[in-house]
Amino acid sequence: MARQKHNTTALKIRDTATDMFAEKGYDGTIMDELTIRSGVNKASIYYHFQDKSNLYEQCLTHLFGNVADAVIEATEHATTDTLKLEAFVKTFAKLAHDTPAMPAILMREIASGGHNMPVTARQQMQRLLSNLKAILSTRPFCQHIESINPLTPHFMIIGSLCFYLTSQPMRDHIESTEKLDPTLDDFTQQLIQILQSGLVKKTKES
Repeated sequence: MARQKHNTTALKIRDTATDMFAEKGYDGTIMDELTIRSGVNKASIYYHFQDKSNLYEQCLTHLFGNVADAVIEATEHATTDTLKLEAFVKTFAKLAHDTPAMPAILMREIASGGHNMPVTARQQMQRLLSNLKAILSTRPFCQHIESINPLTPHFMIIGSLCFYLTSQPMRDHIESTEKLDPTLDDFTQQLIQILQSGLVKKTKES
């Protein structure tokens, strides 16, 4: 299903529903509450989105599609292959931070085994993996890529950044006299260094 263009009312429904899916999950999101929070009557919700399943699909496809579009665009504008990898990580990190519903929903779906994950939303995440695979198939990575499945660095990037962001409230409750956590920028840069060290350094040694 292609991502659809919506009018103002439909956008209000979709944006409010996205926040609710992030907070409560698919099963916990109730349409009656959506009408209250969005200020849109139930008839209008069903007119624009037919049912909750289609609404969920539209929300996630839009959410993950925007991330995939931005990450791919950033990597295409990077001037070297190592900078493409850096752009992939930094752009995903910024979007995950600026759009907290995205990592929240993704982590919920991962925890549930993707029980409600729409195919079209999965396809948007697959675009990210394909983009990363294309980056790693070029020098200085390509000489070593045969022994590293692209899914491994993909999980390292997506998983670690989503876990870092969604676990922030829990970590904030840990009592300490000193700051324990790196900032998001520090965390992202350390992740880039680990990836480049593992993927580039080994290539030079081979």
